Amino acid sequence: MNCLGLYIHIPYCLHKCGYCDFNSHNINPEEMGLYVAALLKELDHYAKGPVQDREVATIFLGGGTPTTLSAALLDDILKACRTRFQLSPDCEITLEANPATVSLDLLQAIRNSGYNRISIGVQSFHEDQLKLLERVHSLEEIHLTVATARQAGFDNLSLDLMFALPGQTLEQWRSNLEQALAKHPEHLSTYNLTIEPGTVFHKLHAQGKLTMPPEDFQLELYQETIQTLTAAGYQHYEISNFCKPGRECRHNLIYWNNGETLGLGAGASSYLNGTRFKNCNLPSRYIREVMDKGVAVEFEERLEPGKAMGETLMLGLRLLKGMAIDRFEERFDTSFDKAYGNVADSLLEKSLITMDNNRIALSQKGLYLADSVILEFIE
Repeated sequence: MNCLGLYIHIPYCLHKCGYCDFNSHNINPEEMGLYVAALLKELDHYAKGPVQDREVATIFLGGGTPTTLSAALLDDILKACRTRFQLSPDCEITLEANPATVSLDLLQAIRNSGYNRISIGVQSFHEDQLKLLERVHSLEEIHLTVATARQAGFDNLSLDLMFALPGQTLEQWRSNLEQALAKHPEHLSTYNLTIEPGTVFHKLHAQGKLTMPPEDFQLELYQETIQTLTAAGYQHYEISNFCKPGRECRHNLIYWNNGETLGLGAGASSYLNGTRFKNCNLPSRYIREVMDKGVAVEFEERLEPGKAMGETLMLGLRLLKGMAIDRFEERFDTSFDKAYGNVADSLLEKSLITMDNNRIALSQKGLYLADSVILEFIE
């Protein structure tokens, strides 16, 4: 897979939610135009160098909240991508959106610019859960945003939902799934709430003010997710992701296949030619550094073969179809059996993985223990 995925980070948000550990910062109208100018300069640097002549198969604007930018700035970003990179004819161009930051005019403008996929951060269809998660949008805004996105011409729409919230019942989660299905999205991402270090939720959890559901109940909610969405005709193609046939998120497939990605913007990470590198997080510093030297890289490492192999397996096993063993062997010029035969044999004996038709994948049992199974290959 030689296609390149282009990720562009927009770090601004109306409010940083208590569970969020992404690189996000309060909106700063005076800075946002300067930030986009820096993005375009960083685009120039890479287009003339490391990824020159590479075809870009996907573009993904994430955040933060990309829709805090004006339609004009979002149009400038996509125009710059088109003029500086060679986009594939069917390039998937995704924009993340928060229901509190969109209007029909904005969505029509960005659809006309060429954004052809939209991912809406719903998280829940219950007001009390939205309040718990510190989401700034209302239930009414969710319904309006989905309807508006359809009206604007988006025929590839993804919804994000979150389960295993403190106090959440099975009936409430079923209701969330049913209400999401009623919107007929092409794609659904369902995430188990996790307490991440450095977040407000982490602090509250440590103080005993936030209690997570028991692990067996979290698993029950996950099983309910799989059963409900697959029964509705969605393909379960990645641990947390479901889609209508042919509507996988192609950008994320590049990540899960450990393909090459170029990340632009504050805090964005890249993986090119066996090297991983990451930009500084603070938007003001990012702007200064890019304007001064064209880049804002603060960390870089060349992956050793063993680590690269482990990461390829870790990512590939997130896909329900798993990883092709012959592609792995060709990529790393080594025998899979020699590198991981003992680990694989042990997991096969425990019925946690399958190895059929040249593929290694999680079994149904292994899927429910995915994190611990995958760790076996990278420890």
